[in-house]
Amino acid sequence: MSNTSPDKTDASSDEEALDVAIDEPVPETKHLVRSGEDLSFNFVAYDEKITILGASGSGKSYLANAIMKSLNGVSVWVYDFNAQFSSSRALMYHDLDEMLKVYDDAKRGHFILQPFDNSDETFTKFCAEAFKRGNLVLILDEVHNFCTKQSMQKEYRKLILSGRPRGISVISISSRPSSLPNHVLSNSKHVFAFRLHLESDLRYLASYMGDDVWILQPPDKRLKHKDEPALEPYTFYYRDMDTDVGQIGKV
Repeated sequence: MSNTSPDKTDASSDEEALDVAIDEPVPETKHLVRSGEDLSFNFVAYDEKITILGASGSGKSYLANAIMKSLNGVSVWVYDFNAQFSSSRALMYHDLDEMLKVYDDAKRGHFILQPFDNSDETFTKFCAEAFKRGNLVLILDEVHNFCTKQSMQKEYRKLILSGRPRGISVISISSRPSSLPNHVLSNSKHVFAFRLHLESDLRYLASYMGDDVWILQPPDKRLKHKDEPALEPYTFYYRDMDTDVGQIGKV
């Protein structure tokens, strides 16, 4: 692989834009931004990282599918733990070695791996092979199955901490924020958080994104923002971590 800097693609400029919207203004909130305009989300492929969080059925995979489909001309590998991804433009595989052979011939495209062997070894090899090749956007579903707060597979950690010079963007998806190693959130520029149920998950997320994340719980369970209305289904809290302003969006 060439050591030259990879091309970077802004997902917001692709032909297929993300189908997200944000709610009407709520003047009482100081930091929480709600607007009738489109969500301000500019993702630079091969450079930036994304984390998508939320309970089962909250909309994580729908959003991740939309992001994948918007990445025209960008090579994407998906580790599809629960068979949640599909695209008419993607090639589907159940065996990693077979996927690698086809990718190495094509050198580009969208590839979805739904492994029959959903083991630590398969995930580790997927991460290692991606790092070798570079110039990829990786979508890793249900990553909490392969790491804990205290431990992180070195191949996954390498992608998070050292993938950028290789032109690798990582989109990590999880239903358990508090089970993720700190490296995942601390290295993400974009964080999307859908509905969450556990107080431990909200406390952990608030330490990174601020107290506005409490709106992700039903009002009667929140420690803060109890006067805010309950969020509609498939609604998320989004924050560009280079800013101190969050937004409410919906897929």
